[in-house]
Amino acid sequence: MNPWTLVVLIAALSGAGAAIAGPPSGKDKGAADAPSAAAHAPGASDRRGRPAFSSSERGEIERYFKAHPGARSQLPPGLAKKNRLPPGWQKKVAPGRRIPDDVWAHRVELPREIRLPIEEGVIRVRIDDRIVKVAERTREVIDILNLP
Repeated sequence: MNPWTLVVLIAALSGAGAAIAGPPSGKDKGAADAPSAAAHAPGASDRRGRPAFSSSERGEIERYFKAHPGARSQLPPGLAKKNRLPPGWQKKVAPGRRIPDDVWAHRVELPREIRLPIEEGVIRVRIDDRIVKVAERTREVIDILNLP
């Protein structure tokens, strides 16, 4: 048997063994980044127990934006000319994930006319056509509400 054939055969078999074994035991990094479907249910909470948008919060936000359709297009002064979110930003903004800096730069604070309960360490911002409930310190997404 040719020595190179033997080397290729051994390399192929050792790689196949790792593929058959599956992911290493312990915490799988990919699982921590996966968005939770439960966070989208009204009244649910994220994996750290922070409450998602309640039905009253959802109603208040939806009423405001239906009554003020122009509020959806307001941008911060620096973004008024650029007005472009990076491609694929929707996949980056999901419950359980941290909002990247390039997307965070496009956030708009919610108008003060929207009366929402104050939650310590939690802020709500608008990014394009979504209202995002975020952990203030870490920028981790708690819940998302798509505007009507």
